[in-house]
Order: sequence, then C-alpha cells, then structure tokens
Amino acid sequence: MEKAKNNGCLWMFLAVVCTCFGYGFLKIIGISTLFSFIVSFGVSFFVSNLIVGKPKRNFRWIGMFVAILFLALFSFLISAVTNGWERTHTESFNNSEAMARGTMVEGSDTIQVYRSNRIWNDNYGKNYTASLTIREQDYLALYKHLEGYRARSNANFWGDLYDYIDRTDTPKLDLVLNAFAEIQREQQLDQMEFAEMVVSCIQDIPYAFVFEATCMPAKNYEYSIRKVLEECPACCVGGVKFGVQNPLSFLQSLKGDCDSRTVLIYGILKHFDYDVAILNSDFYRHSILGINLPASGTYKTHYGKRYVLWETTAKYFKAGDLPANFNDVTHWNVVLTSK
Repeated sequence: MEKAKNNGCLWMFLAVVCTCFGYGFLKIIGISTLFSFIVSFGVSFFVSNLIVGKPKRNFRWIGMFVAILFLALFSFLISAVTNGWERTHTESFNNSEAMARGTMVEGSDTIQVYRSNRIWNDNYGKNYTASLTIREQDYLALYKHLEGYRARSNANFWGDLYDYIDRTDTPKLDLVLNAFAEIQREQQLDQMEFAEMVVSCIQDIPYAFVFEATCMPAKNYEYSIRKVLEECPACCVGGVKFGVQNPLSFLQSLKGDCDSRTVLIYGILKHFDYDVAILNSDFYRHSILGINLPASGTYKTHYGKRYVLWETTAKYFKAGDLPANFNDVTHWNVVLTSK
C-alpha cells in the first residue's frame, strides 16, 4: 500500500541532502557534471519517496527548485575548493623549465654544471634575474643520498629528515647562495624584501608531484591528482625516497612538491641567519614555511615565537597569505626550526 502523502518538509530536506551528497561523491570519483546532476537528482527523489512517501504535488516542484538551488551552491563550493587546491599545487610544467648542462671555470679547472637563468617577479611586482647553478659532481654525489638515511626516532621523523637534508645539501648550494647574495648587494634589500625575493624565486618554479613509488598513469590516482596529470604528464617524479626531492635534485630537474621546496628555502634562509621553520600538516597533506618576521597575516606560535606562514608551491602568495582551504592553523605543526 502506498505511503500517505506527507506534508513535504522532511521529504524536501532529505531530497536536498541526498542530491548534494550524491553529486559530490560522483564528482570526486571523476564523473561528468551533467551525468552527476541527473543521477544524484533522480536517485535522491527515489530514496526520499521510499523513506518518507511522496509529497503533495506542489511540494515536489518546490523541492526540485530548492534542490537545484542548493546543488548550484554546492557545486560552486566544490569548484572553489578544487580551484584553490590547483592554484596552490599546480601550474602546467613547461618543458623549457629545465636546467641547462654547461661548464664554468672554478679556480684552474673547468667543471660541468647545471644552470637555470631565472627571470621572475616577486609578489609585489619587483623584477629579478639570477642564474641558479649547481655543480654536476655535487648533484651526482647527493641525488640518492636519502636512500641511506636512517631515522634516529619516529618522534619527529619529518623534522629530523629535513634537518639531515639541510645539513647535507645546503653547503653544496654555495653557487646559488652567492647568486642571491649578489642580488642583495646590488639592490640593498631589507630583511623582508630579501626573504620575499628568495621565496618568490622558488614559487615561480612550476609544481610537480614527487612520489616514493613509481609514477603511474593518471587514471590510477584520486581525482585531484588525476586531473593535473592528465593535463601535464610530466608533472610527476617517481621513485624518490620519502617522496622528497633533496635540494640539489630539485634544482637539477626543477621539479618539486611542497616539502621539496620548503626544505630548499629553509636551508637558504637559514644560511642568511633567518629564524625560519617548516610546518607540516597530516590533515592537509602539505608542507609550508614559517618565518619569524614582523609581517601581518596567518601565523603559528611556537615556544613563544610568532612564525608567519608562507605557501611556497605557487606564485602570488605573500607571507601570511594562505589558501582558504589550508588556513586553519590548528592543523599545522612546526617540525623544524633554524633557531
């Protein structure tokens, strides 16, 4: 026997909730927008009828209108979060973004180097140029050094790992450090301007995923990663121990993810006597920089010191300016500090 027609309020609520959840699930697994809408809309009305009975006819039309309205809003929110993630994590990798192999004279010897001539603007529009150069012999000596790393403990695994990488790699970045120091001498940058120059230089390098496992075809990954790799198959480096590119390997390939960048910038700014930190988030699956300077914006307090948070994986993020989908400081933990 058919259930009595209900007054529609509960039916409308259930239809809207089921539609939004169904649509969100189908979009996450990669189903097209139109198909997701049709399926979620139809299934939600069927389930609502089954659970609470059919509403009066006028409530059906009102319910359809409200469901469409909520679905449009829900779709906008999904799109905003996705676009925010992509802005933070991706820019199409240009094949011209690569270190050129060349030579330089050092002392009485001619040595092989990898060199990238960078031209970039900082987040306030100031233009810079620099040649980021590393010795080939240093790169070859260290590009697999993480294979032999053994953690001292699991209490602060990532902090200990980043500290090891910094102590091992940063001394071999002297040519890069000299290039940044030359900009400082020529332009007389203050402390904040110099940090901005360094961070924006690394932000300018397009993002690439770094995986401990071998890179797989795009279809094997979750939607957010799959979408990027479908558009940019080269935006992936696989077979990297711990999923972190050490600084020399990052600069040799110009392919790096979040902590590959934070470790590099941390080492550079630490060399120039900055009080900097690396913060990780298991919740966001991300890594960012912290800097103890008098700047406004989002910050994390650690042992009485105020570290302003800095996104390093995409251009146009200033100190204290985090993406909306990553800005809850309770999810960020300081894993390493320079002082």
